[in-house]
Amino acid sequence: MAIQERLFSLAAKVIQVISLKNVAIWSLAALVTLISYTVFEQRTLIVNYILKGPEAATPATTAFALSDTSKSRIKQIVDENDLIIAITVLNADIRNNRRIPIHWYSDDAQVQKQLDSSFSGRYGGIPLFTSDEKNNENIVGVINGEFACNTYEEGGNGALFPALATRFPYVCRTSLPPYYGQFSGYVTISLNRVPTQTELDALKAEALNLSTEIYFRDVLPQSKRLPTTNS
Repeated sequence: MAIQERLFSLAAKVIQVISLKNVAIWSLAALVTLISYTVFEQRTLIVNYILKGPEAATPATTAFALSDTSKSRIKQIVDENDLIIAITVLNADIRNNRRIPIHWYSDDAQVQKQLDSSFSGRYGGIPLFTSDEKNNENIVGVINGEFACNTYEEGGNGALFPALATRFPYVCRTSLPPYYGQFSGYVTISLNRVPTQTELDALKAEALNLSTEIYFRDVLPQSKRLPTTNS
């Protein structure tokens, strides 16, 4: 009887070992399958990370896109005003500390090329707040609905895009919308020289009108179509 009990005990242990081994094998197989599937699904992000660094690994999600009407309006303003060399529209995501270029235009082919080079590869956006105090002061002002103009370096842009410093000696910004509350981004108007006070007053009116048009034409309608979530 003792021998039979020992045999049953031995058989039970063997079965248990085999079962555990099978479970381990199946678990490992499932894990490998899951990892392989994840790598396949995220292959674009992984390649971007390898080729372009961690900033490119997280694709930017913009809250709005510019309509053809707004793009045409921007082109018209730049083409008709010799003082303005470029206009850029950016979506701002405060929660994720990102500003994402939505649209940019210059009537100067070389400047447009530089803008394309600076903005086109920014898959993960550009940091909104940085270690540059000048930049952070300007961003806070824009969030508060201020229209502000200063030199390219004073705006905190030099560290981000040093190649554009010589082409943009003066830059103005206005928020989207051009008043406090519902901050969605901002419009940057790059000038080829320091404006006179009369030119600055006219430019402010033009910038506020453009920002208002973009907000009510593009930003607000698209934000209403976005699903809402409870925070």
